Amino acid sequence: MENIRDWCISRQLWWGHRIPAYYYKDEVFVASTAEEALQAAQEHFPGEDIGLDDLRQEEDVLDTWFSSWLWPISVFNGFNDKKEIDYYYPTQTLVTGWDIIFLWVARMVMAGYEWKGERPFEKVYFTGMVRDKQGRKMSKSLGNSPDALKMIDEYGADAVRFGMLSCSPAGGDLLFDMKLVEQGRNFCNKMWNALKLLDMWEVDDRDPSATQALAVEWMESRLAQLIQKMPADMAQFRLSDTLMQLYNFIWNDFCSWYLELVKPDYETPISRTTYEATRELFAQIMTILHPFMPFVTEEIWSKLKPDADNCTVQEVPAPQSIDASILSSMEVARGLVTKTREIRNDKGIGAREPLKLLVQSGKTQPLWTGSFAALLKRMGQLGELGYADERPAQSVSFVRGTDTYYVPIGEFIDTAAEIEKMNKDIEYAQGFLQSVEKKLNNERFVNNAPEAVVEKERQKYRDGEERLEQLKAALVALKSNA
Repeated sequence: MENIRDWCISRQLWWGHRIPAYYYKDEVFVASTAEEALQAAQEHFPGEDIGLDDLRQEEDVLDTWFSSWLWPISVFNGFNDKKEIDYYYPTQTLVTGWDIIFLWVARMVMAGYEWKGERPFEKVYFTGMVRDKQGRKMSKSLGNSPDALKMIDEYGADAVRFGMLSCSPAGGDLLFDMKLVEQGRNFCNKMWNALKLLDMWEVDDRDPSATQALAVEWMESRLAQLIQKMPADMAQFRLSDTLMQLYNFIWNDFCSWYLELVKPDYETPISRTTYEATRELFAQIMTILHPFMPFVTEEIWSKLKPDADNCTVQEVPAPQSIDASILSSMEVARGLVTKTREIRNDKGIGAREPLKLLVQSGKTQPLWTGSFAALLKRMGQLGELGYADERPAQSVSFVRGTDTYYVPIGEFIDTAAEIEKMNKDIEYAQGFLQSVEKKLNNERFVNNAPEAVVEKERQKYRDGEERLEQLKAALVALKSNA
């Protein structure tokens, strides 16, 4: 390669920048400005009277991929504003698609080292490629991409953001589905309806009920648990995972369970302490969701905190202490409530019909007393929590962990169906035991795996044996009472 001339010497190039080449007769003069090109032409043709009007600049523009290589520098107006570029350069993270790693990203890095002596950004996050249901890349030429503005008009910007983010694992391609956008819209409605529910409650200075006080403690620990986990996920750019954790937390934990727990009885005010704690928790939740869904969270925040600064300038709440005991007990309680509700639905028992929930004797159930007992009775519509030495006649049994529970349902029980279900549970428990036993009989696993891992499998086997024996005993009792 000979007679090479640097015809791209401008440090402020941008898309659509005309190539800085100027023609006079058969010669080409490359310069930053027309004046510099004129001077070069006059030196090359000393005997001619040449003016700016005699030069013709190249009409073509720089290729997009070529001019974009200076983008990290161009946004600061080149090197004309040294204060800005010294402060912001290098930037932290470049977000782009993996398909332009060499066309764009690599060139930016080279330009950064050439012109500034350092890389232009600390990290590069490559998003997944959005494809249609046939797996084709969405593009204007194929006409297979939806109208984003139309989607925003129909579903809202936050719903569209949710739809894209919820199915966008780091670096992985995603098949776009409008159902995800609809899910995002429903999520927005869920949060908005939660706010409307709070606004409907009357408030007074009564003391919180045992269930309300317990619910607030649980939600504070549950929120702290979520906040503690988020930084590690965000540092690894697990945006989709983080959003779905927030979605499940808000929809299930906060809206479906917490608000139901603190909701006052019909025509009864809620305690001011519980009400204010609930609004504060709701506001903190909006703060951590805000980067993902900024519009609905800002609107809800403004209703919850009318005298505070905007949600967008709030810091992520500092995680408070976590009460692991409350979190663990609440999971058990929710499981019991869910199971009793399933029994009601399966047997066609009315929601207001009080049921008994009994646990096998010989094991103390700590949830049977105190605040959790009140919670279980309220959420499960239970009239009695007790113990049973043996399976009561005409009852439904189920196993949670290693405990067996009984729900006497009298004439509602279908013994034959219960026996069939119990046999399936026993078959599943036997299969589980066989899979664990197979692993423990593998000498390679036992000898090479860490002792803690092996012991965990042994505990699984012991628990599985106990569960199987309980299921068999429950089946015998069921048949004897048939």
